[in-house]
Amino acid sequence: MPVRVRALLCALVPLVFTPTLAAAQGAAVKVAYVDTRELLDKAPGRTEADAQWKKEAQAMQDQVQRMQDSLQAMITAYQKAEATLSPAARETRQKSIGDKEQEYQTRTQALDLQAQQRQAQLLQPIIDQIKVALEDIRKEEGLTMILDVGSQANPIVAIDKNLNITDKVLVKLRSMPVPQVAVPTAPAGAAKPPATPPAGPVAAPAGAAKPKVPPVN
Repeated sequence: MPVRVRALLCALVPLVFTPTLAAAQGAAVKVAYVDTRELLDKAPGRTEADAQWKKEAQAMQDQVQRMQDSLQAMITAYQKAEATLSPAARETRQKSIGDKEQEYQTRTQALDLQAQQRQAQLLQPIIDQIKVALEDIRKEEGLTMILDVGSQANPIVAIDKNLNITDKVLVKLRSMPVPQVAVPTAPAGAAKPPATPPAGPVAAPAGAAKPKVPPVN
């Protein structure tokens, strides 16, 4: 699971209501649990959100590849002509390559961040709907609290599986409207990515960071 998705699961922290307060008021404490990892994986709209993100992520990868190809071409051309260049010309060409490399690295980092933010944006409507479904089930079942065994900070080491209401929440989610995938509108004049990615990987030039953007899982 991507780091960003794990972080988003923190938004599904259990709806906890203090049991000591309920007990003090004479109310029975009724507990159930869910696995938010399973809820997020199987929630309506997740397949569509993932497909949209992979499509956009591929376009970003294609952009990184084109920039890398351009940088590699500059380096190759310089290496072929280096022996015939004057010191001043070599310095000029080296500076151009350095500037291009810096531009490449800056853009790669920006695309990496953009990919993470876009994934979060696509998943947020699904997370919001899971929260609504959890609260609805809590009220319907008369639960005091719902615990999350899918949380990274999960303190539970053993629990009665009969208390698992993950399937009930999934049924509730499937009865709700499917969250719509927000498709970005390309700005006017924006260049379209190529229909197919460039053939064959090109080794990163010396000193250039390999593209980290964005992983398509």
